[in-house]
Amino acid sequence: MLARLPDTRGGARAHAGSRGLPLRLLAVAVAAAVVALVILVSPAAATAASGGVDDWVHAWEVVRLVDYRQSQPWPPDGIMIYYLGDSIARESTVSDASWSGQLARRAARAGKATAFGFTVAGHNQTFGMDERIVEGLPVTPDRQPRGIVLIGVGISRFIGPPTPLDPPTLDPIAPDGEPPLSAWVRHRYDGRAPLSPARKRALVARWMERRWDGFQANRRANFAAINRLIAACKAKRLRPVLFDLPLNLAVVGHRLDEPLSVIRGRCTDIARRNGIKYLRFNRSLGLRSAVFWDLHHLLGPGSTRWQSRLSDELVKLLPDAQPVQ
Repeated sequence: MLARLPDTRGGARAHAGSRGLPLRLLAVAVAAAVVALVILVSPAAATAASGGVDDWVHAWEVVRLVDYRQSQPWPPDGIMIYYLGDSIARESTVSDASWSGQLARRAARAGKATAFGFTVAGHNQTFGMDERIVEGLPVTPDRQPRGIVLIGVGISRFIGPPTPLDPPTLDPIAPDGEPPLSAWVRHRYDGRAPLSPARKRALVARWMERRWDGFQANRRANFAAINRLIAACKAKRLRPVLFDLPLNLAVVGHRLDEPLSVIRGRCTDIARRNGIKYLRFNRSLGLRSAVFWDLHHLLGPGSTRWQSRLSDELVKLLPDAQPVQ
C-alpha cells in the first residue's frame, strides 16, 4: 500500500503565508512530514549476512521507486533532489532519511517548500552513468516545482572516460506493491582509522604522477558529458546544479591547483552559459584532515558537517512554500 506523504499545505507550507500559525502546530506538522520522509527514503535494514546490493543497483532501485511515486494519483508533495557522483558523494551524507528530515525542518523554518534527498552515486560512477540515470528519471509533473539534480564534480571524476553503463536487471516487484529499496551499505569506511598524515601527503604526489595524464586525456570528453547531462536534466524538467565534491584541502593545499583550476574554470563557464548554479564550499567549511579517510572520502563527523552545509545551501534554492488557497 502506498505510504503517501501527508498533506503539509496546512502545516509547514502554510508557514510562508500564515505568520500567525502556532509554533506547536508547525512543529507537529514538520514532525509528521519528517516521519513520512524517513518512510519514503529508507531502504530495508542491512543484515549481518548480506552487505546489500551494489551502488549501481541501488541507484536504479531509487529511479524505479521515484518513478512509481510520481505516477500515483497523489505523488509526494515536495521537491525531489538527486545527488549524482562517485563514492566520494556516496560517503558525504549521513543517510537519505536524515538528510531529507534535515531538509524538511530547515525548509519549514525558512518558509520554503519541503524536499526529499536521494543519493544516486556510487563506486567509479562516471558522468556517462549519471546521464543514464537522469534519462531514467521521470519528468517532473507540471503541477510540481522542478526537481534538483546535484552533479558532483571533483578530480576523481575526470581521470577516466565518461563511459556509460546499461541499467541493471532489478528483482521483480509484486503487481500491487511499491518498489522496495534493498539493503545497501553507504558507508564503506566506517570503523576504519584514517590514513596517516604521511600517507595522505604521499597520495597528493602520487595523484600528479599517476592520474594527471588520464585527466589530460579525458577532460574534454568529461566536460562534453557534463554539458549533455545538463541538457538531459532540463529535458526532464529537472534543475541541474554543479557541485564540488569533498576534498581534503588541509593536506592538498595548493599542490593540486593545476587540475582544480581547470575544473573550476570550466565548470564556472558551463554554469554561466547554461544559467545554472555552481556550488562550492570546501574551503569555507574548513574540514580538518582527521574527518577524511584519505583525500576525498569523509568519515562520520565529516559527513555530518558536510550534509548540514549542503542542506543549508539547498534550502536557499528551494521555492517559497505556497499558502493554502
